[in-house]
Amino acid sequence: MNTSFAGQRRSVRSVAAGLGLAAGLAVSACGVSGAASDASGTATSGVAKAAKAHLEKLSQPVSGAPDLGDPVDTSKVAGKTVFYVPIALKAGHFPFVQKNLQEALAKVGADLHTCDGQGNPSGFGACLDQAVQQRPAAVITDYIPYELASTAFEKLRSAGVPVFIAGAKQPQGVATSKAFAFGDPENYGFNAVEGEADAVIADSDGKAHVLFLQLNASTAIEAQGQHTIDYFKRACPHCVLTVKGVNLGIMSNIPSLVSSALVRDPGIGYVVPQTDTYLAAAVSGVQAAGKTRSIKISSSGDVLASVQQVKSNPQLLAMAGTNPPYLAWTMADSVFRMVAGQAPPETYPVLNRVFTKQNVNSLDLTTAAEAGGQWFGSTGYKQAFANLWSAK
Repeated sequence: MNTSFAGQRRSVRSVAAGLGLAAGLAVSACGVSGAASDASGTATSGVAKAAKAHLEKLSQPVSGAPDLGDPVDTSKVAGKTVFYVPIALKAGHFPFVQKNLQEALAKVGADLHTCDGQGNPSGFGACLDQAVQQRPAAVITDYIPYELASTAFEKLRSAGVPVFIAGAKQPQGVATSKAFAFGDPENYGFNAVEGEADAVIADSDGKAHVLFLQLNASTAIEAQGQHTIDYFKRACPHCVLTVKGVNLGIMSNIPSLVSSALVRDPGIGYVVPQTDTYLAAAVSGVQAAGKTRSIKISSSGDVLASVQQVKSNPQLLAMAGTNPPYLAWTMADSVFRMVAGQAPPETYPVLNRVFTKQNVNSLDLTTAAEAGGQWFGSTGYKQAFANLWSAK
């Protein structure tokens, strides 16, 4: 095993703590510092007004159903099984994807078999090898980098089993086809991190000094983190951005990393964890630094515990969610098209939503609403997909 693969393996194992993959360290800064103000009040700068307007747009609930494409023949998947292999089933939103995949597949008379990737390459390989032996109608993987299970993925390709690699970018040099495709999460992820940044820009009147905690292992997660940095630079030229890489495999180190950064630079007024995977650790670091009253936080996530904190924690400005139930239905649509001999769409409409102090009280903060996707607004996309599939 070479050194680079060993590093990837360690960082993938850490994803059992949440959606992201993380490793490495990165530090950068840009802009100049300034005082903060309340985004719920009047934004005085043009930068803050633009951020507030964008945030308000992203905070609106989905209304109706988007245009989801052309009808597809699902007869070839009826009565068959689709494999679902999440990177780590207990992490983040994957249980809700699983539940909604089962609901979507049932619409066309198909069954779901879930195999937990367990957050490590051996788990990925075991699940995909199981699929090679059982020859399901299709396989969906979720946030598993191709590079960490390339041999197993290629076995499936050779066996003629359609494979949809969701939550992952296509690596350079890896061929795709109508039966072997990637579901790049870039549109969803970029939309979410812009929302978490807008909350900070608006609240600070365009003068935030931010500690950004970045994830650096998966190519998709790296792209989202870099987009956050670029967005802050572009949308808030008078913000200061200090970037710290984190290793979720050693979660206990994150509070000390945050507290030491805040003590070292007392001008920092905001902490932005790229995802809510390590929100609790970041909050602990803020508390250890004695900055609970002065630091504000913004992040991305879509699980009940995180969204509840938008309501209960005065520090937390916003939580940008990516609608796991909807993502599940797009995955089902993709594999139905692949089984029918069609290439899946490169992307689907983004139905994200940012949860803020202004809209969180309107949400039904229950596990049922979390699993059903009602926080994001209309679930009319379910019937819209069913209509495309000639399903009930």
